[in-house]
Amino acid sequence: MLTASQYRAGQLRNLLEDLQGEQVSGSAHIDITLNPDRKPMSRVLVLNNGEIVYGGVRIPDNNQEFARMIGIKFNHSWADSAIKYTAQKLQNPSSFRELLEQIVRIRIFQWEEIESVAHAQVVQVLEQALPHPGQLKLDFTVQFDLSYGKDNHSLDLSNLMQDVTQRQGQWAALAPVIPSMDAVPRLSASGLLAVRDTQVQQHLRQWVNGVRSLIDIAEQLDQDPLELAQSYMAWATSGWVTFREDAPTTQVVMATQKPRPMVLSVDDSVVVQTMIKRALGDRYQVLLASNPVDALKIISTNPIALLLLDVSMPDINGLEFCRTVRSIPKFKNLPIIMLTARDKFSDKLKGQIAGATHYLIKPIEPNQLLELMEIYS
Repeated sequence: MLTASQYRAGQLRNLLEDLQGEQVSGSAHIDITLNPDRKPMSRVLVLNNGEIVYGGVRIPDNNQEFARMIGIKFNHSWADSAIKYTAQKLQNPSSFRELLEQIVRIRIFQWEEIESVAHAQVVQVLEQALPHPGQLKLDFTVQFDLSYGKDNHSLDLSNLMQDVTQRQGQWAALAPVIPSMDAVPRLSASGLLAVRDTQVQQHLRQWVNGVRSLIDIAEQLDQDPLELAQSYMAWATSGWVTFREDAPTTQVVMATQKPRPMVLSVDDSVVVQTMIKRALGDRYQVLLASNPVDALKIISTNPIALLLLDVSMPDINGLEFCRTVRSIPKFKNLPIIMLTARDKFSDKLKGQIAGATHYLIKPIEPNQLLELMEIYS
């Protein structure tokens, strides 16, 4: 059974809240009208009793495909074999919930990892759909038993919208160069001759043709459009690409509010990152990075007001990264709060020597963190 509803720009959230109130279960197929001259962009959300449990370009064909997608996102190359083996032991072979419970039990993934992937994908769907008019088609025949955590919870719409708002702030920071995710990159006059990085050169040669928009490229690469835009921002700054926009941008009403200070948290723990986002999300735009390489890219392309930095990380630890940040002149006075489980005086001294503004001991108390944020941001 299918039902369809046309909606204007900014009305999609109201429709989703109505579906939530009516406890609808099924799939919500969204055709987004970015430009009247272009084919609508299609996205889908899956609802269970009115609550969002999944979103993306399409619905996974089965539970194993969904689990493999999690493995790919976290670079768990060994997960595929374990998923196939686990799936053979299920009482209900088509159950998403039963497969997830089993792979968490044998520690293939953690619940936080699984939920973070679904959450990120739904945020991207909402981010792409909310500013534009479109059509929502409900299909009540599509249902699967997807839920998260030991308590079988869904994705919280208010938290999803909060992250959409935060990402809008990041897009706004890119706007002087990249007008929107629908902007079309073109090679500059110098073209590929100025590009020395062979991987970047190959990417530009393959994807930048003056027709594909950033969102088109991101969809083909199965990549977060914002992360891709941050790379393109660096390439545009280097003079390799320029942008034009085919469609006028439409801002969601909530994006017109005064931007909140932007904070970057660098930590490889999903649990810690979730806690920080929940503690600070009402007052700050919280950007997240799981490693120093991504963090350096973010602080180079966004107006970061404060850096939260975990000491213990693989590859490059927090102290080394802190020294790297301080060696860059424009970050000389950037407030840096280091987070660590080590409480020795020598550890604090090392942090100060590396350039930390403050040293906070884990486990972190949200109120204490907020007090420090108000002092330094």
